[in-house]
Amino acid sequence: MLRRLIENSDQKKNQIVSLTAIGSLGRELVANGYAVHALEMGPTSFCRGCYRLWKIIRQSHPDVIQTWMYHSDLLGGLIGRLAGVRNIVWNVRNTQIPQQSFSVTGFVVRLCALLSHFIPRSIICCAHSGLKTHMALGYNRKRMVVIPNGYDLKAWSLPSKSKSDIRLEYGLPLDVMIVGIVGRFDPLKGYDYFIEAAGFVAAQSSKQYIFVMVGRNVDEHNVYLQSMITSKGAEAKFILMGERKDVSSIMYALDVLCLSSKAEGFPNVVAESMLMQVPCVVTDVGDAAQIVGNTGKVVPPCEPHALAEAILEFEDMGSYKRHEMGVAARQRIVANYDIKVVAQHYSELYEWKDKK
Repeated sequence: MLRRLIENSDQKKNQIVSLTAIGSLGRELVANGYAVHALEMGPTSFCRGCYRLWKIIRQSHPDVIQTWMYHSDLLGGLIGRLAGVRNIVWNVRNTQIPQQSFSVTGFVVRLCALLSHFIPRSIICCAHSGLKTHMALGYNRKRMVVIPNGYDLKAWSLPSKSKSDIRLEYGLPLDVMIVGIVGRFDPLKGYDYFIEAAGFVAAQSSKQYIFVMVGRNVDEHNVYLQSMITSKGAEAKFILMGERKDVSSIMYALDVLCLSSKAEGFPNVVAESMLMQVPCVVTDVGDAAQIVGNTGKVVPPCEPHALAEAILEFEDMGSYKRHEMGVAARQRIVANYDIKVVAQHYSELYEWKDKK
């Protein structure tokens, strides 16, 4: 999302600072002409990294400092203020704290809650659910605003090939229901519930199903995932595709996409699937229900039976009705989450006269 925001800014004077490594996305931005700094912070280089950040800010005299995620909010906010910048905007990307209260991240979040009353001029939340959660943690509600994620509609244009042609390219049958899940292998993504729901569907339906799983560590080398499939979804047929760069094409081949997460903020995968005209069944976490609206189905989290029933309802409605719902899903994202509109909201928020 940060990359999309930068690329849709009306100027290339943005400078991007990574607290750690430059990463693949950083290298892409450099190749496209953006200035990217990697501070390579670690236990032994923390002070040096803080000094480098202060120096970058002092030399560039930025109109605004936009921080991204908790550690960046804390360090970018504090060092930015020390460097003389008052127009500081934080960004909250989570709904729930990703680690325990007594972890480093948990401590950082609670410290940010205290400093939210003094450091940032504004705090952007990507999801309404995230705003509520962080307000309950003590974040300053008066400084918080929701600006959702946005999507490059050209990058997510529909393939010129038919769904059948794309299925054939992946070796997927044409006459079966294909249900997919996309996301890294993580306990919060609810892969165990998806697998269990797949087992229920396979046991109850007379139609053949294939369950496609795509994401980092979602492959045959994941012993724990394989054991879950054996114990919870043995009756279902799964295809494990691992981490891919052709996710949009894979999504287009699906009949239904599942979000089985236990917690989310603004789940990109749902909006991206909808842009591929694929209807979704989602757990009621984060802003998932708000994203799908009436173009998909919403079930309670951690209830595989409910997830299975929703998938079976998609089967019952038939291919024509599913296609109609998929078309409406894409239209919903186009109308509400165009990156150009979202980037303009960011730009308008940045406009501020420093009143000393």
